[in-house]
Amino acid sequence: MNEAYWARKPQPPFATLIAVAATYCHPEAYDRAYQDLLDRARSAEPDDEEIRIFKNELREALADPSQLPDDELFKAADYGDGSDQAFLRRLWRDLYGDEP
Repeated sequence: MNEAYWARKPQPPFATLIAVAATYCHPEAYDRAYQDLLDRARSAEPDDEEIRIFKNELREALADPSQLPDDELFKAADYGDGSDQAFLRRLWRDLYGDEP
C-alpha cells in the first residue's frame, strides 16, 4: 500500500509542507493547482492555519533541507528541479518573492 506520508505519521516533521506540496505542486494535481497555491499563499486569510504552518515549515526546510524525511517531498511533489533544496527555493521565490 502506498499510503501518504502524513497519513502514516500524522505528526511528523514537515507534514503540512509535504501535504500542501502533494495537493498543489504534483504534476498530476488538478488544473490550476499551483496557481491556486500562489493565490492562497499571497493573500492568506489570518485564520488560514494550514498556510501559516506551511510557510513556517517551508522556511525551516530551506534553512536545513537535511531535516526533511528521505524522499518524501519528492514523492509528494514529483518535482523536476533536481533536489529538495532547488524545489524549495523555487517554491519560496514563486510564493513569497524576496521576503526573508
